[in-house]
Amino acid sequence: MSANYLKHKSLCPLPFAGLYVHPNGDVKTCSIATDTLGNIHKDSLKKVLQGSKIKQIRKEMLDEKFPINCSNCYNREKHHKTLNFDHVSNRLYHIKKLKNNPFKLYDSIDKFELQQLDLRWRNTCNGACVYCDSEYSSKWAVEVKDTIRMTDSALDEGMEFVLENLHTLKMLYLAGGEPFLIKENLKLLQTIEKINPNLDIRINTNLSNLKNPIFKIISKLPNIHWVISAESMEEKFNYIRYPINWKTFISNLKIIQKLPHKISINMAWNILCAKNIFSFIDYMIKFGIHPNAFILNYVEQPDMYSVLNLPENQVNEIKEEVTQRLTRLKDPFMLKYAYEEMIAYLNHKLLNKRNELKEELTILDKRRNLNSKKVFPKLYEEVLN
Repeated sequence: MSANYLKHKSLCPLPFAGLYVHPNGDVKTCSIATDTLGNIHKDSLKKVLQGSKIKQIRKEMLDEKFPINCSNCYNREKHHKTLNFDHVSNRLYHIKKLKNNPFKLYDSIDKFELQQLDLRWRNTCNGACVYCDSEYSSKWAVEVKDTIRMTDSALDEGMEFVLENLHTLKMLYLAGGEPFLIKENLKLLQTIEKINPNLDIRINTNLSNLKNPIFKIISKLPNIHWVISAESMEEKFNYIRYPINWKTFISNLKIIQKLPHKISINMAWNILCAKNIFSFIDYMIKFGIHPNAFILNYVEQPDMYSVLNLPENQVNEIKEEVTQRLTRLKDPFMLKYAYEEMIAYLNHKLLNKRNELKEELTILDKRRNLNSKKVFPKLYEEVLN
């Protein structure tokens, strides 16, 4: 299998070596997988990882088929003529990162070895981004009176499973919620610091709170990749990522830039930053962020926040802007792939959820004592009038 691995267009290491657990207990092969394999409130992780659903995914991959579970990656890969193994898709990223490690697993649909972990213990978060919801943000949950959490037994079982398999772990992804506010992460990192300090760790954060014991441990570990969530500046940032503050974000970004760690900017492209995302990118580059550090994820749900709700003339203006920017990029940095993703997405069928967006912004303004018309005047003048 190893000889054919890099030529295999559907195979991904994660069904054989990866694990994602949602704050409600749902288990998937990764965070963008379409299928839920089980729930740890009903079955143990060991049982889920040997269940019929994940075995079927493994079988389809080994038969060189394309399981629906992994369609998000396959679709992303179609957009690019040449593939960069960094961030074009989750599948290609993990093929590069795990390299030869999973080869020994590919001779059976029954084999699993934990090498990549994305376990989101809780939805604890101090932010309530406009396009987020109560599943991933406890602050959202408080606003809409919708509680979601793992049971103590599920949390204990999850921690036990992780600690038992820590010796095979190659990659850890910390997200949430906000990972610096999730107390289980402290216990996990304290153990990692003692027995596996060179572990490859990615931490997806809103960068709002570095004054805590989790940051003290992270700052001392060598193989940290910061994935920073942002896509706009100043008052627009404050609105989209309410109630996180732009000045705090910049101050903390300066702190982590002094560490010997890798930094990426994870941009959630949505209608509120459809055009001003370019100003944000330019600002970040002047701030010292490398063009190879930009990751683009377009917001599709809630669909009212999709950039596809813009009028056709504005969509064409953005395409023209992106095209001009592409001509100025000489090297295949991640920024190039982000721009290509923009054009590919804008070629989808346009939506018409502007009334729903206007209603939603009115609700948010009232609940949060904000003024979206003041923050996004052009959006109201040109789109929501």
